[in-house]
Amino acid sequence: MITVFRLVKHGAGEEGARGDFTVVGYITINIDPIIFHLGPFAIRWYGVIMAIALLVGAVVFGWQLRKRGIPSDHVYGMLLLAVPLAIVGARLFHILDNFRFYWHHPGELWTLQLIGLAIYGVLTGGVLGVFIYCRWKKLPFLRVLDALALAIPVGQLIGKCANIINGDTWGYATKLPWGFVYRNPNALLPTNLLGVPTQPTPVYEQLWLLVVIGVLLWAMPRLKTNGMAFLLYLGLYSLGRLFISFERVNNVLFLHLREAQLVALGVLIAVIPVAVVLKRRQQAQPQSWQAQQASMRRAS
Repeated sequence: MITVFRLVKHGAGEEGARGDFTVVGYITINIDPIIFHLGPFAIRWYGVIMAIALLVGAVVFGWQLRKRGIPSDHVYGMLLLAVPLAIVGARLFHILDNFRFYWHHPGELWTLQLIGLAIYGVLTGGVLGVFIYCRWKKLPFLRVLDALALAIPVGQLIGKCANIINGDTWGYATKLPWGFVYRNPNALLPTNLLGVPTQPTPVYEQLWLLVVIGVLLWAMPRLKTNGMAFLLYLGLYSLGRLFISFERVNNVLFLHLREAQLVALGVLIAVIPVAVVLKRRQQAQPQSWQAQQASMRRAS
């Protein structure tokens, strides 16, 4: 809902604030993140939307597997292994990023609510699960990763809607007319930012994910080296995350950079040499590559 509001002034010392300002236009988010309670558990929009994102991502993953000559039936087995590891990895990254909070609130370490899931933790745990499954079933790991390259950003694009409702990836206070103003007391941003226009960082990330998906759709048929599509996704996403995170209120760890930015920099630095190694390895095994291409053409 778009409305008009005149904001009282806030001091620069408050979390997320950058000085005194007055704002007259913004986008109000007044959706309760909690749909209903089931005993002691809160059923949240976050979990519902993430389930939808997982389902749509699985459909895209299966489609991409078939294009690479791999039966899509493997999707279910991979998800059973990868999703729990992805949640564990995401939670660990989130706890490390908010270590001081959890040091003083250890009871929050074991919350069963699906909040605070860091994307790089999701990728780390999820890729580990896929790797284990591929070794078990003797599947070509790099080709499976390439099938994931499109499925992951599609799932992220949908999943960001959960962050918009939750208010758990809030940005700095802003004067921009498209700033998000959270009104519901169950929103997860700090209470001092309730009613304050903040940068809509989930939307910025959604816009960048659309660019990533577009580039992947154009580039994937042209990439001739196994693993390159996944590296392209990692590089593109990390590039966007590096800049978008400047508008997010997260703990600064080193050189004025946040955890996600440091990880993004590490990914960007690693992508090029890994791509060179994969390219050289393929050139050393041309017959194997040709057989894989023939299998993919038959599958499509």
